[in-house]
Amino acid sequence: MPRGGRLLASTCPSVLGPARLGWMQLANNIVVATGPGASAVDVRPLDPQLQGSLSLQSMDRDGRRFVSAASGLVAAPGAAAWVVSDEYGELVRFDQLNRAGALHAGVPFQKKKPDLEAITVVPSGVGGIGGSGAVLAIASGSAPQGRDTGVLQAIDSTGRALGAPRTVNFGLLYDALAGGLPAQLNLEGAAVRGAGASAELLLFHRGHGVGNVNKVFILDAAEAIGAARQGKPVPTSALRSEHRVELGTLGGHPLGFSDARALPDGRILFSASAEGSSGSGDGAIIGSAVGFLNAQLGVESLRPLTGPPRKVEGIELARSIDPTASPTAVTLVTDPDDPAAGTEVLRVDLAT
Repeated sequence: MPRGGRLLASTCPSVLGPARLGWMQLANNIVVATGPGASAVDVRPLDPQLQGSLSLQSMDRDGRRFVSAASGLVAAPGAAAWVVSDEYGELVRFDQLNRAGALHAGVPFQKKKPDLEAITVVPSGVGGIGGSGAVLAIASGSAPQGRDTGVLQAIDSTGRALGAPRTVNFGLLYDALAGGLPAQLNLEGAAVRGAGASAELLLFHRGHGVGNVNKVFILDAAEAIGAARQGKPVPTSALRSEHRVELGTLGGHPLGFSDARALPDGRILFSASAEGSSGSGDGAIIGSAVGFLNAQLGVESLRPLTGPPRKVEGIELARSIDPTASPTAVTLVTDPDDPAAGTEVLRVDLAT
Protein backbone atom coordinates (compact mmCIF):
# COMPACT_ATOMS: atom_id res chain seq x y z
CA MET A 1 0.00 0.00 0.00
CA PRO A 2 1.45 3.39 -0.91
CA ARG A 3 2.50 5.61 1.95
CA GLY A 4 -0.03 8.36 2.63
CA GLY A 5 0.47 11.84 3.97
CA ARG A 6 -0.05 15.49 3.30
CA LEU A 7 0.35 16.81 -0.21
CA LEU A 8 3.56 18.77 -0.66
CA ALA A 9 3.69 21.78 -2.92
CA SER A 10 6.99 22.23 -4.73
CA THR A 11 8.82 25.36 -3.72
CA CYS A 12 10.77 25.20 -6.97
CA PRO A 13 9.37 24.64 -10.46
CA SER A 14 9.87 21.27 -12.10
CA VAL A 15 13.22 20.92 -13.79
CA LEU A 16 11.46 19.87 -16.97
CA GLY A 17 7.77 20.54 -16.44
CA PRO A 18 5.09 18.93 -18.61
CA ALA A 19 4.28 22.18 -20.37
CA ARG A 20 7.84 22.42 -21.66
CA LEU A 21 8.31 18.84 -22.74
CA GLY A 22 8.50 17.16 -26.08
CA TRP A 23 10.34 13.94 -26.81
CA MET A 24 13.22 13.34 -29.15
CA GLN A 25 14.91 10.13 -30.27
CA LEU A 26 18.57 11.00 -30.02
CA ALA A 27 20.54 7.79 -30.53
CA ASN A 28 21.45 4.44 -29.03
CA ASN A 29 17.86 3.53 -28.19
CA ILE A 30 17.60 6.52 -25.81
CA VAL A 31 14.61 8.87 -25.91
CA VAL A 32 14.95 12.00 -23.79
CA ALA A 33 12.77 14.95 -22.97
CA THR A 34 13.33 18.07 -25.06
CA GLY A 35 13.43 21.49 -23.52
CA PRO A 36 16.09 24.14 -22.83
CA GLY A 37 19.45 22.65 -23.74
CA ALA A 38 18.04 19.20 -24.56
CA SER A 39 19.70 19.14 -27.97
CA ALA A 40 23.06 19.10 -26.19
CA VAL A 41 22.34 15.96 -24.13
CA ASP A 42 25.22 13.49 -24.54
CA VAL A 43 23.90 9.99 -25.32
CA ARG A 44 27.06 8.31 -26.59
CA PRO A 45 27.21 4.70 -25.38
CA LEU A 46 29.66 3.63 -22.69
CA ASP A 47 31.53 0.33 -22.76
CA PRO A 48 31.73 -1.03 -19.18
CA GLN A 49 34.72 -3.11 -18.15
CA LEU A 50 34.12 -5.90 -15.66
CA GLN A 51 36.42 -5.52 -12.64
CA GLY A 52 35.19 -8.47 -10.60
CA SER A 53 32.49 -9.12 -8.02
CA LEU A 54 31.90 -8.24 -4.37
CA SER A 55 32.82 -10.93 -1.83
CA LEU A 56 32.36 -11.11 1.94
CA GLN A 57 34.74 -12.04 4.74
CA SER A 58 31.97 -13.96 6.49
CA MET A 59 28.68 -15.52 5.42
CA ASP A 60 25.55 -13.43 5.32
CA ARG A 61 22.30 -14.60 6.94
CA ASP A 62 21.55 -16.77 3.90
CA GLY A 63 24.94 -18.48 3.90
CA ARG A 64 26.44 -16.53 1.02
CA ARG A 65 30.03 -15.30 0.88
CA PHE A 66 29.23 -12.66 -1.71
CA VAL A 67 27.17 -9.49 -1.84
CA SER A 68 23.81 -10.09 -3.47
CA ALA A 69 21.65 -7.28 -4.77
CA ALA A 70 23.93 -4.31 -4.07
CA SER A 71 21.79 -1.18 -3.97
CA GLY A 72 24.22 1.62 -3.21
CA LEU A 73 27.92 2.50 -3.20
CA VAL A 74 29.87 5.36 -1.64
CA ALA A 75 33.53 6.21 -1.13
CA ALA A 76 34.75 7.03 2.37
CA PRO A 77 37.99 8.53 3.76
CA GLY A 78 41.09 6.46 3.14
CA ALA A 79 39.80 5.24 -0.26
CA ALA A 80 37.48 2.85 1.56
CA ALA A 81 34.04 2.00 0.20
CA TRP A 82 30.70 1.20 1.80
CA VAL A 83 27.96 -0.80 0.09
CA VAL A 84 24.35 -1.52 0.99
CA SER A 85 22.18 -4.35 -0.27
CA ASP A 86 18.41 -4.50 -0.35
CA GLU A 87 18.68 -8.15 0.77
CA TYR A 88 19.75 -7.42 4.36
CA GLY A 89 20.09 -4.67 6.91
CA GLU A 90 23.85 -4.81 7.44
CA LEU A 91 26.28 -2.41 5.83
CA VAL A 92 29.40 -3.71 4.08
CA ARG A 93 32.76 -1.96 4.30
CA PHE A 94 35.60 -2.59 1.83
CA ASP A 95 39.25 -1.57 2.14
CA GLN A 96 39.32 -2.25 -1.60
CA LEU A 97 36.50 -3.51 -3.77
CA ASN A 98 38.66 -6.38 -5.04
CA ARG A 99 39.05 -7.69 -1.48
CA ALA A 100 36.39 -9.29 0.70
CA GLY A 101 34.23 -6.82 2.62
CA ALA A 102 33.24 -6.85 6.27
CA LEU A 103 29.61 -6.91 7.39
CA HIS A 104 28.68 -4.20 9.91
CA ALA A 105 25.58 -3.84 12.05
CA GLY A 106 22.86 -1.78 10.43
CA VAL A 107 19.07 -1.97 10.55
CA PRO A 108 17.78 -4.88 12.67
CA PHE A 109 16.33 -7.54 10.37
CA GLN A 110 12.94 -8.73 11.54
CA LYS A 111 10.17 -10.40 9.52
CA LYS A 112 10.53 -8.06 6.56
CA LYS A 113 13.73 -6.91 4.93
CA PRO A 114 14.54 -3.23 5.64
CA ASP A 115 15.18 -2.59 1.92
CA LEU A 116 18.23 -0.34 2.25
CA GLU A 117 18.57 1.31 -1.15
CA ALA A 118 21.09 4.13 -0.89
CA ILE A 119 24.14 5.24 1.04
CA THR A 120 26.06 8.52 1.23
CA VAL A 121 28.78 10.14 3.30
CA VAL A 122 27.83 13.01 5.61
CA PRO A 123 30.84 15.34 5.98
CA SER A 124 32.03 16.57 9.34
CA GLY A 125 30.30 19.80 10.31
CA VAL A 126 26.88 18.87 8.92
CA GLY A 127 24.15 18.49 11.53
CA GLY A 128 26.63 18.22 14.38
CA ILE A 129 28.59 15.37 12.80
CA GLY A 130 32.20 15.53 13.94
CA GLY A 131 35.46 13.70 13.33
CA SER A 132 35.78 12.28 9.84
CA GLY A 133 32.07 12.26 9.13
CA ALA A 134 29.54 9.46 8.93
CA VAL A 135 27.85 7.19 6.43
CA LEU A 136 24.07 7.43 6.10
CA ALA A 137 22.10 4.53 4.63
CA ILE A 138 18.44 4.98 3.78
CA ALA A 139 15.56 2.63 3.05
CA SER A 140 13.37 2.91 -0.03
CA GLY A 141 10.14 3.88 1.74
CA SER A 142 8.23 1.52 -0.56
CA ALA A 143 5.53 -0.92 0.55
CA PRO A 144 5.27 -2.93 2.74
CA GLN A 145 5.38 -0.71 5.78
CA GLY A 146 8.56 -0.70 7.83
CA ARG A 147 10.88 0.34 5.02
CA ASP A 148 11.44 3.74 6.58
CA THR A 149 14.44 3.08 8.82
CA GLY A 150 17.96 4.18 8.03
CA VAL A 151 21.39 3.94 9.63
CA LEU A 152 23.85 6.66 10.65
CA GLN A 153 27.33 5.28 11.30
CA ALA A 154 30.27 7.45 12.39
CA ILE A 155 33.56 6.68 10.59
CA ASP A 156 37.22 7.40 11.27
CA SER A 157 39.93 8.80 8.99
CA THR A 158 40.37 5.41 7.30
CA GLY A 159 36.67 5.01 6.62
CA ARG A 160 36.17 2.37 9.32
CA ALA A 161 33.17 2.29 11.62
CA LEU A 162 33.58 4.29 14.80
CA GLY A 163 31.31 3.20 17.62
CA ALA A 164 27.84 1.72 17.29
CA PRO A 165 25.42 2.69 14.49
CA ARG A 166 22.32 4.76 15.19
CA THR A 167 19.02 3.87 13.56
CA VAL A 168 17.24 6.73 11.82
CA ASN A 169 13.46 7.11 11.68
CA PHE A 170 12.35 8.51 8.31
CA GLY A 171 8.67 7.59 8.79
CA LEU A 172 7.18 11.08 9.10
CA LEU A 173 9.24 12.45 6.23
CA TYR A 174 8.50 9.51 3.94
CA ASP A 175 4.76 9.80 4.57
CA ALA A 176 4.93 13.46 3.55
CA LEU A 177 7.01 12.78 0.43
CA ALA A 178 4.66 10.02 -0.69
CA GLY A 179 1.67 12.33 -0.41
CA GLY A 180 2.74 14.20 -3.53
CA LEU A 181 3.35 11.13 -5.70
CA PRO A 182 0.90 9.26 -7.96
CA ALA A 183 2.32 5.91 -6.79
CA GLN A 184 4.34 4.64 -3.87
CA LEU A 185 7.60 6.23 -2.77
CA ASN A 186 10.73 4.43 -3.97
CA LEU A 187 13.95 6.18 -2.96
CA GLU A 188 17.01 4.78 -4.73
CA GLY A 189 19.73 7.37 -4.20
CA ALA A 190 21.02 9.83 -1.63
CA ALA A 191 23.75 12.46 -1.78
CA VAL A 192 24.97 15.33 0.37
CA ARG A 193 25.74 18.47 -1.61
CA GLY A 194 27.67 21.33 -0.06
CA ALA A 195 29.05 21.67 3.46
CA GLY A 196 28.27 23.08 6.86
CA ALA A 197 25.00 24.83 7.59
CA SER A 198 24.18 25.24 3.88
CA ALA A 199 24.56 21.55 3.00
CA GLU A 200 21.70 19.80 1.23
CA LEU A 201 20.61 16.18 1.50
CA LEU A 202 19.24 15.06 -1.87
CA LEU A 203 16.95 12.02 -2.06
CA PHE A 204 16.29 10.46 -5.48
CA HIS A 205 12.90 8.88 -6.13
CA ARG A 206 12.72 6.30 -8.88
CA GLY A 207 9.59 6.76 -10.95
CA HIS A 208 7.73 3.53 -11.60
CA GLY A 209 4.21 2.57 -12.54
CA VAL A 210 1.70 4.39 -14.70
CA GLY A 211 1.96 8.17 -14.39
CA ASN A 212 4.85 8.12 -11.95
CA VAL A 213 7.90 10.34 -12.39
CA ASN A 214 11.47 10.63 -11.20
CA LYS A 215 11.92 13.25 -8.50
CA VAL A 216 14.70 14.77 -6.45
CA PHE A 217 13.75 15.89 -2.94
CA ILE A 218 16.09 18.49 -1.43
CA LEU A 219 16.36 18.54 2.35
CA ASP A 220 18.14 20.84 4.77
CA ALA A 221 20.96 18.45 5.64
CA ALA A 222 21.77 20.12 8.95
CA GLU A 223 18.18 19.79 10.16
CA ALA A 224 17.72 16.22 8.90
CA ILE A 225 21.08 14.89 10.13
CA GLY A 226 20.85 16.84 13.37
CA ALA A 227 17.56 15.13 14.20
CA ALA A 228 18.96 11.73 13.26
CA ARG A 229 22.06 12.24 15.39
CA GLN A 230 19.87 13.07 18.38
CA GLY A 231 17.71 9.98 17.89
CA LYS A 232 14.67 11.97 16.75
CA PRO A 233 12.53 11.28 13.65
CA VAL A 234 13.66 13.26 10.61
CA PRO A 235 11.09 16.11 10.51
CA THR A 236 9.00 17.07 7.51
CA SER A 237 10.19 20.65 8.01
CA ALA A 238 13.59 19.57 6.68
CA LEU A 239 12.15 19.43 3.15
CA ARG A 240 13.13 22.49 1.12
CA SER A 241 11.97 21.65 -2.41
CA GLU A 242 11.19 18.87 -4.86
CA HIS A 243 12.07 18.65 -8.54
CA ARG A 244 10.69 16.50 -11.31
CA VAL A 245 13.39 15.11 -13.60
CA GLU A 246 12.54 13.51 -16.95
CA LEU A 247 15.01 10.78 -17.84
CA GLY A 248 13.17 9.42 -20.85
CA THR A 249 13.31 5.79 -21.94
CA LEU A 250 15.76 3.03 -22.83
CA GLY A 251 14.53 0.44 -25.29
CA GLY A 252 11.01 1.79 -24.90
CA HIS A 253 11.00 1.40 -21.10
CA PRO A 254 11.19 4.29 -18.60
CA LEU A 255 14.53 5.03 -17.01
CA GLY A 256 14.52 5.59 -13.28
CA PHE A 257 17.15 6.79 -10.83
CA SER A 258 19.18 4.02 -9.20
CA ASP A 259 21.96 5.96 -7.42
CA ALA A 260 23.59 9.38 -7.35
CA ARG A 261 26.67 11.23 -6.14
CA ALA A 262 27.09 14.99 -5.66
CA LEU A 263 30.18 16.60 -7.19
CA PRO A 264 32.11 19.59 -5.82
CA ASP A 265 30.82 21.86 -8.61
CA GLY A 266 27.20 21.20 -7.68
CA ARG A 267 26.46 18.75 -10.49
CA ILE A 268 25.12 15.26 -9.85
CA LEU A 269 26.61 12.06 -11.23
CA PHE A 270 23.83 9.48 -11.44
CA SER A 271 22.92 6.03 -12.66
CA ALA A 272 19.53 5.02 -14.02
CA SER A 273 18.07 1.71 -15.06
CA ALA A 274 15.10 0.40 -17.02
CA GLU A 275 13.06 -2.71 -16.36
CA GLY A 276 10.35 -4.42 -18.36
CA SER A 277 7.66 -3.90 -15.74
CA SER A 278 5.14 -1.11 -15.39
CA GLY A 279 4.42 -2.03 -11.79
CA SER A 280 6.37 -1.50 -8.61
CA GLY A 281 8.09 -4.89 -8.65
CA ASP A 282 11.22 -5.99 -10.49
CA GLY A 283 10.77 -6.88 -14.14
CA ALA A 284 13.14 -8.07 -16.83
CA ILE A 285 16.34 -6.02 -16.84
CA ILE A 286 16.44 -3.82 -19.95
CA GLY A 287 19.66 -1.93 -19.24
CA SER A 288 21.24 1.04 -17.51
CA ALA A 289 22.68 4.45 -18.23
CA VAL A 290 25.08 6.88 -16.56
CA GLY A 291 24.59 10.62 -16.67
CA PHE A 292 25.02 14.06 -15.17
CA LEU A 293 22.51 16.57 -13.86
CA ASN A 294 23.59 20.20 -13.80
CA ALA A 295 23.45 22.19 -10.58
CA GLN A 296 19.81 23.07 -11.32
CA LEU A 297 19.05 19.34 -11.82
CA GLY A 298 18.65 19.52 -15.59
CA VAL A 299 19.89 16.52 -17.60
CA GLU A 300 23.28 17.13 -19.21
CA SER A 301 24.09 13.59 -20.32
CA LEU A 302 22.47 10.16 -20.35
CA ARG A 303 24.80 7.50 -21.74
CA PRO A 304 23.60 3.89 -22.06
CA LEU A 305 25.86 0.97 -21.19
CA THR A 306 26.74 -1.49 -23.93
CA GLY A 307 26.94 -5.25 -23.47
CA PRO A 308 24.50 -7.56 -21.71
CA PRO A 309 21.59 -5.90 -19.89
CA ARG A 310 22.65 -4.93 -16.38
CA LYS A 311 20.86 -3.13 -13.57
CA VAL A 312 23.33 -0.66 -12.11
CA GLU A 313 22.45 0.21 -8.51
CA GLY A 314 25.54 2.05 -7.27
CA ILE A 315 27.87 4.71 -8.68
CA GLU A 316 31.01 6.49 -7.46
CA LEU A 317 34.02 8.30 -8.88
CA ALA A 318 36.60 5.55 -9.38
CA ARG A 319 39.52 7.60 -8.07
CA SER A 320 37.72 8.08 -4.74
CA ILE A 321 38.06 4.32 -4.22
CA ASP A 322 41.17 3.54 -6.28
CA PRO A 323 43.77 6.35 -6.33
CA THR A 324 45.36 4.83 -9.47
CA ALA A 325 42.16 5.15 -11.51
CA SER A 326 41.68 7.71 -14.26
CA PRO A 327 40.09 10.96 -13.03
CA THR A 328 37.34 10.47 -15.61
CA ALA A 329 36.52 6.88 -14.60
CA VAL A 330 33.42 5.82 -12.69
CA THR A 331 32.88 2.65 -10.66
CA LEU A 332 29.51 0.91 -10.81
CA VAL A 333 27.95 -1.97 -8.88
CA THR A 334 25.01 -4.05 -10.09
CA ASP A 335 21.99 -5.93 -8.81
CA PRO A 336 21.50 -9.08 -10.93
CA ASP A 337 17.97 -9.66 -9.54
CA ASP A 338 19.07 -13.20 -8.72
CA PRO A 339 19.83 -14.17 -5.08
CA ALA A 340 22.23 -16.84 -6.30
CA ALA A 341 24.31 -14.37 -8.33
CA GLY A 342 26.85 -11.92 -6.97
CA THR A 343 27.10 -8.18 -7.51
CA GLU A 344 29.38 -7.20 -10.37
CA VAL A 345 31.86 -4.33 -10.18
CA LEU A 346 32.17 -2.36 -13.42
CA ARG A 347 34.22 0.59 -14.56
CA VAL A 348 33.49 3.06 -17.34
CA ASP A 349 35.59 5.98 -18.56
CA LEU A 350 33.48 9.06 -19.24
CA ALA A 351 36.23 10.54 -21.41
CA THR A 352 35.57 7.98 -24.14
